[in-house]
Amino acid sequence: MATYAQLNSNAQTQCGRQLRTFDKTMALTVQTYTRGQWTGGSGYRYPRTGSNSVAISRNYYHRFEYVSASYSVYNGYLDGGIYSGQLIHDDDVYNTISRVVRRTVDLIEGRMGTRNVSALVCHSSCHGSCHSSRGRR
Repeated sequence: MATYAQLNSNAQTQCGRQLRTFDKTMALTVQTYTRGQWTGGSGYRYPRTGSNSVAISRNYYHRFEYVSASYSVYNGYLDGGIYSGQLIHDDDVYNTISRVVRRTVDLIEGRMGTRNVSALVCHSSCHGSCHSSRGRR
């Protein structure tokens, strides 16, 4: 008959194997529309008054994973009512599953942090005036 240590080790292996499959990449596309530009008589660029627009699109990718998780993150999550030579009750199994699922969610949430996306648009009028030989303003 299996000992508690063997059952606990088996639970760690089974749960850890599933956690290691967590590998999700989120793709974000930021698209900005700006009006076209024209050059005025004085050389400065002004927004066009017509309806012509220019689309600027950028893709950003954020990966969230736990493919290198240690199986030991589930050590001790096997319910204490489950051990060798004893009757295992349904609430022992339920408690084990509940603890493991809660632990898995906590671990995944811990891997998902805040990510920033820069949607700063630098249009041609900006390049013409700010990035000229006179330097940035």
